[in-house]
Amino acid sequence: MHQVEQHQIKMQVEQDSMAKIVQVITRPEQEYNLQVAEAQVRDLDAIVEKLNSTFQEDLKDEVEAFNFFIN
Repeated sequence: MHQVEQHQIKMQVEQDSMAKIVQVITRPEQEYNLQVAEAQVRDLDAIVEKLNSTFQEDLKDEVEAFNFFIN
C-alpha cells in the first residue's frame, strides 16, 4: 500500500483565552491520487469538527459564567 506523507499543523484561536488545535494534514503528491485527496478531506473535516466543538464549549462556558453573576 502507498504510504501517505503527512505533516503536522498547529492552529491557535485567540480570544480571551487561547485554544490550541493540533491536526495532522496529509500532504499532496506530485500527481493526483484519490486516496490522498480523500485523506485530505478527512483531515480538514477533523479540523472543522474540532473548531466547531471548541467554539460551542467556549460559548457554553460564557453563558454559564454570565448566569452565575446575574443570579
